[in-house]
Amino acid sequence: MGGPMAANIARAGFPLTVWNRTPEKSEPLRALGAEVAADAAAVAAASDVLVTMVSDDAALEDLLFGSGGVAKALRPDAVVVDMSTTSPRCMESVSAQLAEQGARLVDAPVFGSTEPATTGDLWAVVGAEADDLTRVRPQLDAMCGTVFHLGPVGSGSLMKVSGNLVVTGMIALLGESLTLGTSGGLDARQMLDVLTAIDFTSPLWNGKGSLVVDEDYAPRFPLRHALKDVRLARSVAASHGLDLRVVAGAEEEYAAAAGAGHQDEDVMAVVHAVRSAAS
Repeated sequence: MGGPMAANIARAGFPLTVWNRTPEKSEPLRALGAEVAADAAAVAAASDVLVTMVSDDAALEDLLFGSGGVAKALRPDAVVVDMSTTSPRCMESVSAQLAEQGARLVDAPVFGSTEPATTGDLWAVVGAEADDLTRVRPQLDAMCGTVFHLGPVGSGSLMKVSGNLVVTGMIALLGESLTLGTSGGLDARQMLDVLTAIDFTSPLWNGKGSLVVDEDYAPRFPLRHALKDVRLARSVAASHGLDLRVVAGAEEEYAAAAGAGHQDEDVMAVVHAVRSAAS
């Protein structure tokens, strides 16, 4: 996700310095004119607006305040835009720690996968002070087709976690639906035609359902990330005294698929766990 997002920043004409834990992933950005830094702290030292895109709370906290050394290298009055899927608690903690040294945080996770990241059509859900959002809006607009401002820091993360419940639940249910129908003799592509035509239509039906029809599980959004997102949602819910029982079933299916070796395939590979249970 971070690579195509950064490419859109470069194409929009912003000066860009980048770093990736996997160095070769930065080379396409160098070709677009970006400076490739030796480490994350060097990116911070070169930037008034620092965009981070990492896997989880622990990775972000280590990047900023641990081995990454980013927070200490930030310029005065810098704005950090975190676009990862993290917990509201993490965002609030990071914001407080950054404020101690005069930096600001914009909590801006995104919905969408590789294709909208490449075309600049992601959906950002933002938690930030209005002035901070205004400062980074040009960069967000280069990466995102739509930006929703939902309130203070933590609001964007809470919306992303809540929204992921719907997405991951729908994908798991789609896998069950296609497995049920095809096990009784229905054609999967015809099933998708019906699902697309009736009242509860969604772009997911064709976008993800066609992968099952074609047996194409190349990772657009890896299943291991979906499993992480489901577990994050359940953890955040527990902090609010909620037991999300519907998504608990989806977690079981993602965990089963990951345990069977499909964790690095597309999230739609969850269908393998459904088929295995059916057999």
